[in-house]
Amino acid sequence: MTLRSKPMVLDFAGEYDDAGLRLVAELPDAGGAEDGGTVVLERDAATVTQPGGEIRLAAREPLRVGGDPADVEFVLPESPESTVLTVRGLVVRAEDA
Repeated sequence: MTLRSKPMVLDFAGEYDDAGLRLVAELPDAGGAEDGGTVVLERDAATVTQPGGEIRLAAREPLRVGGDPADVEFVLPESPESTVLTVRGLVVRAEDA
């Protein structure tokens, strides 16, 4: 994932059912002012919560379940030409209960 031009490796976990898709990952906390927080991915949106605020982003294309790894880009809804968050190599797999 790239957020503010800072690549990081995150492990997402979550749920996929008839109500939708929701994946959550914790952001690393190295002690900086913008460190820590969470990233929540949904089928067509992402929410990034960090100290000092929260931002809601729109997916350029909805997340897919299954299939090959995909790069997913998220933009500000009011400024769709600028990518704010990129999740690279995302694979969403549904596990049997």
